Amino acid sequence: MRFKLSILIVLIIILCGCGRKALPVPPRHEPPPTVNDLSSSIEGDMLRLSWTVPEANKKIMSNLSGFVVYRSKKMVSGSECKKCPLLFKRIADVPVDVINQKDSKKKNMTYNETLGKGYRYIYKVAVYTNTGASGKDSNYIEFDH
Repeated sequence: MRFKLSILIVLIIILCGCGRKALPVPPRHEPPPTVNDLSSSIEGDMLRLSWTVPEANKKIMSNLSGFVVYRSKKMVSGSECKKCPLLFKRIADVPVDVINQKDSKKKNMTYNETLGKGYRYIYKVAVYTNTGASGKDSNYIEFDH
C-alpha cells in the first residue's frame, strides 16, 4: 500500500509540474532596418554607390556598426542563365560613425570602386549591428559596363 501511495505521489508531482516543457527561447530582437535607397553613379570606370542610413529606434541606432557591400560580377559575353541563382561576394565593410540621435538630417554613406569592362554588375548593401545581427538586403543596382 505504501509503495502504491509513493508511486501515486511521484506521478502527481511529475504530471503537475511547472507548466509546458520546451527548449528555452531567446528573447526577441527587433531586426536592423533595411537600406531601400541604394543608388549608383558611374564616371568613366569609377562606380560610386550611395545610400542613407535607414531610420530606426534609438536602441537599434546605438547598436548600428556599419554596412556590408556585396557584388555579383559576370562576363557580359557569357550565356545568360535566367534560372541560375545570383552569387554575391562580400567586397567591402563600410563602418558607420556614431549617429547623433538629435540630428534630423539623414546620414549619407558611399562606396567607390573601379570597374572592369565587359562585365554585368549587381550590387546590394546590408546593415549590421555590433551584436552580430544583419538586416535584409537592400534594393539591387544592376548594370553592364
